[in-house]
Amino acid sequence: MQLDQPWVYIVLVGLLIVVYAKIIPRKSEGAAKPDGAIVKEMEQAMDHLAMELEEQNKALIELFSGTKHTYEEHTAKLTSRVETLEKQCQELRHELGRLTFSEEQRRLSLQADASKPGEALGASAGAAVSPAYTEPAAPDKQTEAANKAPMNMKERYGELFGLYESGKSTDYIAKKLGMNKGEISLILQLAKQEERSNA
Repeated sequence: MQLDQPWVYIVLVGLLIVVYAKIIPRKSEGAAKPDGAIVKEMEQAMDHLAMELEEQNKALIELFSGTKHTYEEHTAKLTSRVETLEKQCQELRHELGRLTFSEEQRRLSLQADASKPGEALGASAGAAVSPAYTEPAAPDKQTEAANKAPMNMKERYGELFGLYESGKSTDYIAKKLGMNKGEISLILQLAKQEERSNA
């Protein structure tokens, strides 16, 4: 029990006043008790008060410890959540870098493949056959296939970009298309990079 708090003294003084007030009328009636009985009553009252104060003190300590425990649990959950989100963010950045690099490599290889067949056909046509007899159909088909192969992001995800350009949020788009928000953000970033590289 903590007796160094001011409210404890106020309660004790109040209790003494109540006990004293009970004693005075009895004395005036002429039925005064011996000093030992008065002291005993005061001791009992003080003991009762001390027990009540101790119980209140215990209840307060339990309340504070419960609040502290709840706060610590909540803080631990939030810390764990922040760590998970940071990890996911790092993974998404890594994935974005990897996809950007692979997209760039694919684009370069497609450009190289598109330029090689034209050169090879021109060289073989000049060496083996006369220029008037070359077949123009084969290079046209190859260039057409090369043009069709690299679909840009806006063509591949037309519905997603339609919703995004109409002002819908990533949450709404994710629910509508059954995708997660990270994937949508990644597609939008890749499309922006693609526009910058094509510009």
